[in-house]
Amino acid sequence: DDEIGRECLLKVSYNSHDKLKAVCRSWEAMLSSPQFYEDRKICGTSEQFICLIQAIPKGNSADDKWQATRAYGLTLYDPLQGAWDRLPSIPQFPDGIPLFCECFWVDQKLVMIGGWNPSRWEAMNSVFIYDFTSGKWRRGADMERIRSFFACAVSPSGLIYVAGGHENNKNALRTC
Repeated sequence: DDEIGRECLLKVSYNSHDKLKAVCRSWEAMLSSPQFYEDRKICGTSEQFICLIQAIPKGNSADDKWQATRAYGLTLYDPLQGAWDRLPSIPQFPDGIPLFCECFWVDQKLVMIGGWNPSRWEAMNSVFIYDFTSGKWRRGADMERIRSFFACAVSPSGLIYVAGGHENNKNALRTC
């Protein structure tokens, strides 16, 4: 019965969802549905994670492991399980996330905004969205302006406001 299976899946840890999606098409559809995660919240089985931006170590020895590190990645920490898990790289940035970007959680998604391109050292207007439901990154609509070192806030309705910062020539912006 689909209803009994759904009730069981609602209680399974998020870390197992990728494996469970491979069981059958109906489970994949169910576990890929935003409504499924809303139902997990309602029944009290959704987990809370801490998302950290961490340096990606380079080299193998203890001496050079953290030296000259300019690449950063996203790590999730599950405090209930004591488990760490690195999120996949943004396809456009396989060697690390944009520097000085802003990062927000909005509706089951992690949103990364602006910052500097880590290989060209230029400010960007890019928006990248990681959807925890699908486990994939996608490109969002670009900000109207290139900016870095800016302030952000998320409204209760999920709108993201961006203000100030610097444009590509490091001139201060007074726009929002």
